[in-house]
Amino acid sequence: MSLGEGAGIQRQTHVRQARYNALAMATALDRLSYAARQAARVAWYAGHYAAGRRLLKPMPKPDFAIGPTPTRAEMTADMRSVFEREWRDVEAGLFPAPRALGPDPAEFLRRSLLYFRDLPQVDARRHGKAGDELPPGEQGDGLPSYYRQNFHFQSDGWLSEHSAAIYDTQVEVLFTGAADVMRRRAMKPLAEWMAGRSQRDLRGLDVGCGTGRLLAFLHDAWPGMKLTGIDLSAPYLAEARRLVGRTARVKLVEGAAEKLPFDAASIDFIVSSFLMHELPTDVRVKALAEMARVLKPDGRVVIVDSIQRGDQPLWDGLLDLFPHYFHEPYYADYVANRIEASASEAGLRSAAAERAFLSKISVFALAVSTGVERSEP
Repeated sequence: MSLGEGAGIQRQTHVRQARYNALAMATALDRLSYAARQAARVAWYAGHYAAGRRLLKPMPKPDFAIGPTPTRAEMTADMRSVFEREWRDVEAGLFPAPRALGPDPAEFLRRSLLYFRDLPQVDARRHGKAGDELPPGEQGDGLPSYYRQNFHFQSDGWLSEHSAAIYDTQVEVLFTGAADVMRRRAMKPLAEWMAGRSQRDLRGLDVGCGTGRLLAFLHDAWPGMKLTGIDLSAPYLAEARRLVGRTARVKLVEGAAEKLPFDAASIDFIVSSFLMHELPTDVRVKALAEMARVLKPDGRVVIVDSIQRGDQPLWDGLLDLFPHYFHEPYYADYVANRIEASASEAGLRSAAAERAFLSKISVFALAVSTGVERSEP
């Protein structure tokens, strides 16, 4: 080997090492950025929670037995582990690091103020000093009776622009900044299932999409796929459109989970976050059966919802308290049963599951023989 050749090889080695160092540095910086953004988010909403508790009356004491509950330190450590899992998935290349979703800073602060202004009304309902009135008007006409309620004691239920504007803040305060990361755990099984598939050939559906946060994360991660969100609330769908943006790749449809307006075997994958516990038992099974009907034979259904009894036994007391504090008319029934059993009744089989803080991610595929009629609704 000549001196020139040796020098050339040495330069190439230095270039490769420099590239490696740059990549390692970028990864370290990316991780620090991710950690800082998530820590700031948790601190922001935990601060809202603490401030809100000082403004409100003490929670009404339950007159029934309560199971075991975790300490705040145990819950914080468990929540932190979910963020750590997400970052490992980002490092593994399953999906990109999530961007911060939401309005501009001024609107973000305005909605924070709206949240605090609404707290006295929420508290009055919790303590039985306000009616369960919902806004009249055409938007509410024809909605199922189970839907026309003040879920979580929130003003206007799901039926107004005001409710849609503050809902995300309410949920993040409840989960102290962990609601989005729990939703995003649906992305890991989807990414694994998508291996070898072209995203441009896939059609996804978000059932009960609400304000569109999971839809937005999916669109950010895989902008080539066609996505549809369906929800009963027109104001929440309008909020979803503002969040996702104007794109032909994401369509929004007003409709019910138990009567999906799609052809049989037409959807590659379906997601649904925090919907199942809001449905009566019979409607829940009908919604899952509709998912089975529209799912392609090799497709996947990914459900993100509350943990159920036995998923984390030492936390069962939280499941006792939640419907008592936050007006969840169907929650106690949901956590007392198994989503796997409801899915099986609907023609789906369990493919995977993961607990993520206060949520459970349940992955389903079509049963070998569904026993479900796949004709049009």
